[in-house]
Amino acid sequence: MGLLLVGAFGSYSLGANNIGNVMGVFINSSPFKDITIGSLVSLSSTQQLFFLGGIAIAVGVFTYSKRVMMTVGSGIFKLSPVSALVVVLASSLVLFIFASQGLKHFLTSHGLPSFPLVPVSSSQSVVGAVMGISLAKGGRNLNFKNLGRISIGWVATPVVSALISYVALFFMQNVFMQNVYIH
Repeated sequence: MGLLLVGAFGSYSLGANNIGNVMGVFINSSPFKDITIGSLVSLSSTQQLFFLGGIAIAVGVFTYSKRVMMTVGSGIFKLSPVSALVVVLASSLVLFIFASQGLKHFLTSHGLPSFPLVPVSSSQSVVGAVMGISLAKGGRNLNFKNLGRISIGWVATPVVSALISYVALFFMQNVFMQNVYIH
């Protein structure tokens, strides 16, 4: 029962965090119009965008995530069911803290420091939690080779994204003669 509850909370936190990564850049240019179906349902263009992003995330999970799940679940450190529960709970709490407007408002209204509302790396969160479990168990059997490859990916990802974005912008402006506006 605990695995189901923590898994559901993990899914909620992951969705709350990652929808900003997936669809946040499209909010100002959403092609959708608000939809109202009678007096029952009203969907804003942003809600429709988030729904589309949720479908895209689900398709990605079902089609390409098995290898990533296997790496996290056993390729870094062999997790038992209890340690996996702790990893998912810890990672989910981190994602929730950085995505929760309600928590931020609660903390600031009581004069407490809060966290910035920013999308954080779910892979860094879960890998950090797995490393924490490993360190709590003495740090033995931690696969440093896989950790090294993951770390290279964390460094390479923003660099490669920046290069692709630069080249794409160059082509849009110089080959396709499209004006790019920055607001």
